Amino acid sequence: MPALIIYGVPESKTGILEELTHALINTVVYSVDELKLKTSDVSVFYPKDLKTKGLGEEIIIFVDCLTDKPERTEEIRNRLAQAIVETAVKYFPDANLVECFIRPFNPKQGFAGIRLDQPSK
Repeated sequence: MPALIIYGVPESKTGILEELTHALINTVVYSVDELKLKTSDVSVFYPKDLKTKGLGEEIIIFVDCLTDKPERTEEIRNRLAQAIVETAVKYFPDANLVECFIRPFNPKQGFAGIRLDQPSK
């Protein structure tokens, strides 16, 4: 389940976070069909930034937990990063820099999870 972590969002933008979240999830799911993801597979988080000056000037997005698979090639990951940046720029037109980093994830190197919203079998 990929998670987008977005840094640099100014408090003045908190009113658009729901719309931005929806747009980013749709970008991840629909812009790169080869990922074969559903909207329920994607999470978006906005950690509170401790600095106050310069927020909104640089927006840095990390995509974590995108499981390594043979079909998720370098080209696919680059297309995803580009699509995410293009979506984010629409919401932060005054930013000086918008970057997206896709960090590889191999669940064999340590992973556990329980989905609590599903009934047990």
